[in-house]
Amino acid sequence: MSGDASSQFEQWAGASGADLGLAIAAIVAVTYLSWLMWVVMGQFRAWSDRETPMFDLLWVSVRAAVVVMLVGYFIRP
Repeated sequence: MSGDASSQFEQWAGASGADLGLAIAAIVAVTYLSWLMWVVMGQFRAWSDRETPMFDLLWVSVRAAVVVMLVGYFIRP
């Protein structure tokens, strides 16, 4: 954005574009970290009830962690 457009955006939005981008990235980060916790806890519950083997617990947890790392890399402020 040009200087004039940036000042107009800040005046009407109440925050700068960088602050708004940081807030959106933080909300997305909390969402995908909550998803990771939900996946791992679900797998742990299934493993502790002897519904799935330990390999499935580890495999699904690692896959979800890789997805979270990729999303975290692409959703940077």
